[in-house]
Amino acid sequence: MYGDIPNTSVVVQKYGGTSVGSPERIRNVAARVARQYRAGWRRMAVVVSAMSGETNRLVALVRDVNPQASAKNYDMAVAAGEQVAVALLAAALEGEGVAAEPFLAWQLGIVTDEAHARARIRSIRRDKVEAAWAQGRIPIVAGFQGMTEDMEITTLGRGGSDTSAVALGVALDAAFCEINTDVDGVYTCDPRIVPAARLLEEMDYEVALEMASLGSKVLHPRCVELGAKYKLPIVVRNTFTTDDHQRTRVMTQTTEIESLAVSGVTLDKDVARVTVSGLGSGSVGISELFSVIAQRGINVDIIVHDKPGMKSEPGRLGFTVAKGDLSATVETIGQLAKKSAGSGTGASVRADTESGLAKVSVVGVGMRSYAGVAGKTFAALSDAGIQIHMISTSEIKISCVIAETDGAKACQVLHKAFFENQ
Repeated sequence: MYGDIPNTSVVVQKYGGTSVGSPERIRNVAARVARQYRAGWRRMAVVVSAMSGETNRLVALVRDVNPQASAKNYDMAVAAGEQVAVALLAAALEGEGVAAEPFLAWQLGIVTDEAHARARIRSIRRDKVEAAWAQGRIPIVAGFQGMTEDMEITTLGRGGSDTSAVALGVALDAAFCEINTDVDGVYTCDPRIVPAARLLEEMDYEVALEMASLGSKVLHPRCVELGAKYKLPIVVRNTFTTDDHQRTRVMTQTTEIESLAVSGVTLDKDVARVTVSGLGSGSVGISELFSVIAQRGINVDIIVHDKPGMKSEPGRLGFTVAKGDLSATVETIGQLAKKSAGSGTGASVRADTESGLAKVSVVGVGMRSYAGVAGKTFAALSDAGIQIHMISTSEIKISCVIAETDGAKACQVLHKAFFENQ
């Protein structure tokens, strides 16, 4: 099943919400896990997400009851979806004649910090998993959940079950972590946008992290960060196929790192732009602005600063945030503007916003040694009549903020430029 890896190795598998989205699908997952168990894979641990749509339903319930509900109450409510999922999968395995033991985060000892709704894992105990193996049971672990030192329920943020799985793999010294989802792996672009997209059989951690952060929805960025930090290979495969060769392997070294200048094209529609004016001499400092924004848990992406020509001229600062963070960002800037105005020392600080944007990116480690990637990117977009609003670059990626309506077209022309015209 897993090539040269002996079946005595530890393997962590994760099944996402679509994989366990119905009783029939849960039974299918149980049948697959049972076959592997009977084939000699006795040191497996299975991490499960809530059934598809369940987390959204629970979030809606919380917001319906109280849109301003505390994060503590929010976590306790939305974590319930995984409790149901692990119990159902364990019950389905019983039906297959295989013993399984379901674990919630507090039972297994998945300890996080106290940042409700976006907690980070600090430690995971392994004794209960090993005890389950010793009894011939498969541990079924609730993803997405954690607990504080004071035994309060936390959640890791949307997509956090991937992080749970990789963190558990690290704690158990697993040979690899397998992410089972509804696609065959990571593609050069979203195949729903670009039908000609190719499956990437191997990826370097660095490229996988950039693609995950820039809009590829297959892997959560935090799980890739963990995999890279602890050199734990991550395998992405389709729950609904039996072809074990159709998968993406994310690891330290791959055979194709420099074979292509670009490994993938991504699209992120969750983009809003904020333009702050009045940042002249004596007004709110840039460092203070971003420090306060960070304290609100808001991630800032592309930043463009127009330096004033004279000390007396106000400066302009443009940056992007997720659409869901836009109102909190504007509120934060408004509070700083009042503070500045009250001191009587600064110019009037104002925030203008723009939505209806997207970010298209080309990513590849090979960009470090291939010249002309930027020129090819900008030429492809220009020839297609796509206007670029903002640009951000690094050694392995080029990101362009464009109109959201141009998103699909931008992916198609860039994919054609880098993958179909070679």
